Amino acid sequence: MPKSSGFRPESPPSDGRQTGQVVITERAIADVVGLTVLECYGVVGMASPGLYRGVARLLTRDKLHQGIRVDSSKDQLKIELYLIVEYGLNVAEVAGNVRSQVAYSVERATRLRVTDLQVHIQGVRVGDE
Repeated sequence: MPKSSGFRPESPPSDGRQTGQVVITERAIADVVGLTVLECYGVVGMASPGLYRGVARLLTRDKLHQGIRVDSSKDQLKIELYLIVEYGLNVAEVAGNVRSQVAYSVERATRLRVTDLQVHIQGVRVGDE
């Protein structure tokens, strides 16, 4: 997932004395995404893109990158999420909430504009399983 080149957000205006650059890796962006998804109502787990035999993991801080794909190229930031949502909730509403929260958090934390954000619902599970 991480690329060595990273992604460079626009810097605030400089007074001419500062030099250097800020590089944000895809892994750092995935951290922001994972922490945001962890707080979203209705999401109980993440799944790998090729969910095989129902393999899904509960959402925990030590596995933040599972189920997240980040692709940064030029001035585009694309994010794909593979989620397990709680049974009994409106799946479209949960997905819409996740999309808006993730886009807001990434743009706020990095000053990078999310150009494409796909949410794939890989399954539904009872919350306490």
